[in-house]
Amino acid sequence: METKNEKLKIDFSTVVIVIFLIALIVVGGIYYLVTKNKGNESEVNAIQNNIEENTTTENETNSIAVETTKFQLSKEEYPKVDGATAMKPMSVEIAKSVLGMTKEEADKFIIHNTTAKAYENLINKKADLIFVSEPSDSILKDAKNAGVEFEMVGIGRDGFVFIVNKENKVDSLTIEQIQKIYTGEIKNWSEVGGEDEKIIAYQREPNSGSQNLMEKMVMKKLKLADVPSELKIDGMEGLIDAVASYSNAKESIGYSIYLYAKEQYVKDSIKFLSINNVYPTDDTIANGTYPLSKIVYAIYRKDEPKNSNTRKLVKWLLTQEGQKTVVAGGYTCIE
Repeated sequence: METKNEKLKIDFSTVVIVIFLIALIVVGGIYYLVTKNKGNESEVNAIQNNIEENTTTENETNSIAVETTKFQLSKEEYPKVDGATAMKPMSVEIAKSVLGMTKEEADKFIIHNTTAKAYENLINKKADLIFVSEPSDSILKDAKNAGVEFEMVGIGRDGFVFIVNKENKVDSLTIEQIQKIYTGEIKNWSEVGGEDEKIIAYQREPNSGSQNLMEKMVMKKLKLADVPSELKIDGMEGLIDAVASYSNAKESIGYSIYLYAKEQYVKDSIKFLSINNVYPTDDTIANGTYPLSKIVYAIYRKDEPKNSNTRKLVKWLLTQEGQKTVVAGGYTCIE
């Protein structure tokens, strides 16, 4: 028979084993929970990282999309454009960018008439958009009579320049001297530092872009002298040719658009004059130190529909990418 002491010993051993098992179960449970939590935390972190990675990638994609987005139109959607002769190269650059054309294709697609004709076409709805200098008083009167108002948006800068033959010793004139030459008060080059030669002062035809600039920017309210018809030249190239001719070597003076005379219709026998001691260059025109710097415009009718492709195109021309096409066309950025 078991003694009482032996029974107590057995009971005590059983208790110890039970306690050990319970402790083992508890420790195991704690370990399991801790491990599971760590696993969950890692999983959560992994999910969070994945979300962040996806978000970053999406943002980068959106950023790239914004940077690479271009304004595009088809030939059928493109506004009917017209404009000054000098501004056709810029208009070609715009068409190249917006229509995805080659330069040759765009040059055939884009047609520019003279400034006066472009305004006439805009007034008569034969053009949706024109690239020109500001309108003359005569053009504004025609528009008013037709019940048309213009929306004028500056898109770039150019210069108005005076040209003489390289044989002429005069390199600089003041605006006041030019005014006196063109009113007929100064008649001889010796009065402005040149040789004793009669001044032949060429003008452009009425309502041409450069004639309008001459009247508004230079003459102000002064009246141009009446001159024989042979001194009123049609087309900028005609005026440049007249000044460049050998027979007028020391006598003639005329005016043109800076970009046109510098890049589009270049004659080695002419030179630009400094005005008020500032020579016309890309930099002096861009920063406005050249006194005859001017704004070039995209102009459409005020009754143009609000969401039209014409308005969209003009708005795009003021963006960074649009301004690049203006610069590619030879002008400086609008500020």
